[in-house]
Amino acid sequence: MNLLVWHMRKTLVIAWREYRAMVGTRAFLIGMAVMPLLMLGALCVPAVLSGLPQPDIRRIAVMDQTGVLLQPLRQAAEQRNQELLAGTPDRSESGQSGMLSVLGIQDRHLYEFEELPTEGFDDSDRLLQSERIRSGALHAFLEIPGTVLRSSGRSSTTAGTGTLLMWVSEDAALSEARRWCEQLVDVLLLQQRLADTLPPALLPAVIGQLSGPAGIGPVGLYYRDENGRIQRGAQQTSLTALALPIAVMAMMFMAVLLSVQPMLESVLEEKTLRISEVLLGSASATQLMTGKLVGNAAGSMTIFGLYATGAIVAVWQQGAADRVPWALLPWLLIFQLLAVLLFSSVFMSVAACVSQMREAQCLLMPVWLVLMLPLLLWFTVIREPNGTLATVASFLPPATPLLMAVRLCSGAVIPLWQSLLSLLLMLVGTAFGIMTASRLYRAGILRQGQAPGFSELLLLAWRGEAGG
Repeated sequence: MNLLVWHMRKTLVIAWREYRAMVGTRAFLIGMAVMPLLMLGALCVPAVLSGLPQPDIRRIAVMDQTGVLLQPLRQAAEQRNQELLAGTPDRSESGQSGMLSVLGIQDRHLYEFEELPTEGFDDSDRLLQSERIRSGALHAFLEIPGTVLRSSGRSSTTAGTGTLLMWVSEDAALSEARRWCEQLVDVLLLQQRLADTLPPALLPAVIGQLSGPAGIGPVGLYYRDENGRIQRGAQQTSLTALALPIAVMAMMFMAVLLSVQPMLESVLEEKTLRISEVLLGSASATQLMTGKLVGNAAGSMTIFGLYATGAIVAVWQQGAADRVPWALLPWLLIFQLLAVLLFSSVFMSVAACVSQMREAQCLLMPVWLVLMLPLLLWFTVIREPNGTLATVASFLPPATPLLMAVRLCSGAVIPLWQSLLSLLLMLVGTAFGIMTASRLYRAGILRQGQAPGFSELLLLAWRGEAGG
């Protein structure tokens, strides 16, 4: 019993030293402040940069064989230009464009339409307008055939495009101006077709009834409260549906990232300076590795706790605390702890087997790819939390913590057996990773010379002894 207490005391001393070395430095504070800026920079920078360039005028030529669509296009463009110059949001922005407006990367340029002659308009005229676009005198040209008023779909074609109207520009596929014109032309065509079939007295009332938005509101699932009464779910928006999963995943990723790199540098420094040889004189390799993992995990949970506290304060100040599923917090803490233990053990074992940082970076490249995998799948997982891809990927231990956190925070009903199974697989994967890493650590901590290859690393992980 006394021997066990003595071994635990050594382990805790090492853990306390690692914890202080991790959180008691200025680099830790700087990293805590810089990492959120780097993670959120993709959202903040476009919004800031969008206000730097002055909006220019994008001239659009229109060949309108209907004779009735060009003038409404000009009037709508003038109204849009006035709203942009006055700083008023475009009222036509919704859905994906509304999200672009929030991010500050929507099209802020002014539109101006010019009329093209309709008689004898052929490929030579299309080539002439294309040359004007290449020279910068024109942004795009829109071709509206006269048959568009008599057609109800995309059955006929214009210049072989498979559509009724044709938009020609350098950025035709991704053009925000094309999307704006397409939405407006659809509304104008509906009004014109109704005007050709209805009496003039009924036209305003029918157009107002048909063009009014349905206003489908996203609402969460109904549930039964503690008193047995049926309650309606909270009103949801696209931003709130994305904010919680993204924030949780970002906090967990930053906590892992800020903990594994110091572990790599610490072990490599101790080995390079022969400090590990002195430490092994008073503690075993198992005690040394366990103490480092415990201290590193404590530091990582400190990082996660600080970020979570800041997020909770921000949510509380915004009055959205009732929308946060607080019951998920224990799950997030467990997954965060297991993720730190798994990746820290891998980074520690690799650092024990090499002598230089560049050798470690080469061996850790596959580990970095696995660590970045949830960042590549998060949007698909949020859209379909119970889809096949999301379910299968969340059962892979290296990706389980972040992907399960995204699934749980998405608002979807995740079956309890999937949460328990993913937790069990993560426990088994973490235990196997720590066991394998301990063999590599014991075999490589005193190793000097050339870095081992992947085959030799596998041999060391299997047999736990240098050179087989």
